[in-house]
Amino acid sequence: MMSSSRQIREFPSPAELALSLSQLLVHESRGKSNFILGLSGGSLVQLLSRELPKTAGLSTEGWKVAMCDERLVPFTDPESTYGEYLRQLVPHGVLSESQFITIDPSLSVDDAASDYTKKLREIFPGNDLPAFDMLILGLGPDGHTASLFPGHPLLQVTDQIVAPIHDSPKPPPQRITLTLPVINAAKTVVFVATGESKAAVLKRILQEEESDPLPAARVSPVNGKLLWFLDEPAARDLTCPVEKHSVL
Repeated sequence: MMSSSRQIREFPSPAELALSLSQLLVHESRGKSNFILGLSGGSLVQLLSRELPKTAGLSTEGWKVAMCDERLVPFTDPESTYGEYLRQLVPHGVLSESQFITIDPSLSVDDAASDYTKKLREIFPGNDLPAFDMLILGLGPDGHTASLFPGHPLLQVTDQIVAPIHDSPKPPPQRITLTLPVINAAKTVVFVATGESKAAVLKRILQEEESDPLPAARVSPVNGKLLWFLDEPAARDLTCPVEKHSVL
């Protein structure tokens, strides 16, 4: 599923990648009275928490922020993606707690997925499929993104916008995740991948056609843009066209 609107951008360092990502957020959200963003956890939390507070021209007043996936743990747990944004980004005053759409970690994983579906339906009234303004996704060395793992039945789900996962191959096992139809309905999807541990899987995803594509290779927005933000070590095995960016 090669997307015609795919762009691959390579940056000399994660710091420059983060700066460019922040500038993209400014650009995409400018002039919108509401801007609905989906964020991922892992190293992205630190990247954004370092960069967004010093980004010129950033106005987040009308933003709502959901999680592309979330672990079913209390917000105080370091495994909680929202908890990490709460600890690292919110103190900078860029976004307030009330702008985040959070799971209810006291529920069972099935009920947490239904509850999160309901919360998303409230901010996307009248849409069968929520169309996020922007999703920022990470990538595992195994090709997983959000909590969609290789060979997992969730890759086939088309009738849910948020799905529960009971048996994540990566701990913690219980999570909720946006499903592929929602990810592919977004207006802009940005993958962020840094470090040489991602080089081999990026080559597979970006250059090889596979009969059973990895989860990240199944992301191809129907009406949106697909951007890959990579640093040099992550992009080192690519021979396809890559835009080299330096912003500092």
